[in-house]
Amino acid sequence: MARRQVIFFIFCLLIVLSLIATACETATPTSAPRAQPTIASAPSPAANQTPGARPAGDATPGARPTGGVPGGQPPTSPVARTTVNRIRATGNLVSANQATLAFQAGGRVKEIKVKEGDQVKAGTLIAAYDTTALDAQITQAQASLDSANTALARVRAGPLPEDVTVAKVNLDRAKAAVDQAQSAYDRIGGSSNPTIGLTSQALNLQQTTLSYQAALAQYSLAINRPTASELKAAEATVAQAQAALETAKVNSSNARIVAPFDGTIISIAIKVGESATTGTSAVTLADLAKMQVQVNVDEVAITSIKVGQRATITTDAALGKTLNGRVSKIGLLATSTNNVVTIPVTLDIDATDAAIYPGLSATVEIVAGQ
Repeated sequence: MARRQVIFFIFCLLIVLSLIATACETATPTSAPRAQPTIASAPSPAANQTPGARPAGDATPGARPTGGVPGGQPPTSPVARTTVNRIRATGNLVSANQATLAFQAGGRVKEIKVKEGDQVKAGTLIAAYDTTALDAQITQAQASLDSANTALARVRAGPLPEDVTVAKVNLDRAKAAVDQAQSAYDRIGGSSNPTIGLTSQALNLQQTTLSYQAALAQYSLAINRPTASELKAAEATVAQAQAALETAKVNSSNARIVAPFDGTIISIAIKVGESATTGTSAVTLADLAKMQVQVNVDEVAITSIKVGQRATITTDAALGKTLNGRVSKIGLLATSTNNVVTIPVTLDIDATDAAIYPGLSATVEIVAGQ
């Protein structure tokens, strides 16, 4: 009897609990609270269930679905993920503008105008051979060109009025002299004397006649314009003189080394009195105000690097001072060393008062992948 009572009691208790559960489900709000944003990917449906509520797919019949998305899943607000990588590499400092200068002709060094460490301006004479003879050739070539240009101008201008006037006066005088000589000759009635040969009157007539012919030729030149061949010849003379001058200038320039830009002399490989050959390195000039770092970056990391990314640079020469810079160039040709493939990357160093020079080693840390 007691056992039956216990079973009956448990049965009643289960019925009561079932009724309570049904009442709680009916009282659930129609909109579930919004889930908090997360960086990770979208959570599973079970991760955002309201305590005590059924999964969205098993809603109690008659209950309203939770608002926002189909199936009752509460909407989430995506949060952008930011990943920052720091890529380290080692390399060497270089000048953004550096040049190795050399003589362009062979010769013996006469003078060196600078020393290592000197700062020079563009156009400054750095070193030279003895150019005395070369400079004289320039002077002579310039004079020849000036004379040729003057002659060409006269040919192009044609006859000048004053030249025609002078030639006409000379021709008239020569004609008058011939007339006088002819009259004197006619008065003596012959051109020779059996005892003394040609008379003075005959000789005078011959001389005045030759002078008249010369004056006539000059007058003809004065009144006639130059022919095409004369103009062409004058122009050719000018061209030859111009070429000679340019050659003289090149020869003189090849015997000098001049700074092509503002910078600092960082090395000198020649001495006064020594012979130098064409193209042999003589002086190295660098702009130390614009420095760069050249590094090689592993091919795995290169995809994270872009032009403009910031970087920090450290070098022992700067006594632990950290320099700042940015990526300015990413190379297009990879190289392989011991099966390691790398890409060259160049970084511009920001202006600094630190003592840094080309060739120094440096460690670079690039902030990449932003």
